Amino acid sequence: MRRRSATILVLGTLTVVFVGLLAVPAAAEITQGSCRGSATFPDKATDKVLDAARPRSLVFEAPTGATVNYTGDLGPGASASDEPVAFEGGVSLQLPRTSIPIASWEGETEEFSDSGTYTYELPAGIPAGTGDIEVSAFHNHTGYGNCAAVVSVSIAGSPGVAAAVAGGLTALSGAATLAAGRKKP
Repeated sequence: MRRRSATILVLGTLTVVFVGLLAVPAAAEITQGSCRGSATFPDKATDKVLDAARPRSLVFEAPTGATVNYTGDLGPGASASDEPVAFEGGVSLQLPRTSIPIASWEGETEEFSDSGTYTYELPAGIPAGTGDIEVSAFHNHTGYGNCAAVVSVSIAGSPGVAAAVAGGLTALSGAATLAAGRKKP
C-alpha cells in the first residue's frame, strides 16, 4: 500500500513538472487590428520602451510602479473625424485565475491618436521576480476599428514570501514521497 501511495505521489509530481515544461511559448503580439502603441519608462536605465508590436518572446521587465509616457493611434492612414466618436480601452495583467486592470479609458473624440503620461502602481499581491506575466491591452473606436495586443512582462523585484512558501511545499512533498516509499523495520 505504501509503495502504491509513493508511486502515485511521484507520478503526480512528475506530471505537474512535465506539463509545466511542455507549455507552448506565446506567439502573437498584436492580436487584432492595426493600432500602434507604446509606453516609455524614463526611469529605467535600459530597455525603456514597451511597444505593442514587441514579440511576446522578448520579456519586458516592468517596475511595480512608474510614470510612463504613452502614445497610440489607430494605425497607418487613420485621420481625425468630423464628429466625436465613442472609444474605450484598457490594459490588464493576466494572472492564472484572474485579470487585474492597470489602466482604462473611455470617452468621445474626433482624434484617432493620443499621447501623454500615466502613473500606475501595481497592487501588492502581484508576484514580483517570478517570471513572465501576460499583459493584454485593447482599444475600441466605434465604427473605425478595434485593436488588441499582448506582451510578456516580468515584474521587477524579489519573489519574497511566495518563493519561500513554494520552496517549503516542494521540500515537504519530497519528504512525504521519501517517507511513503520507505520500509518500516
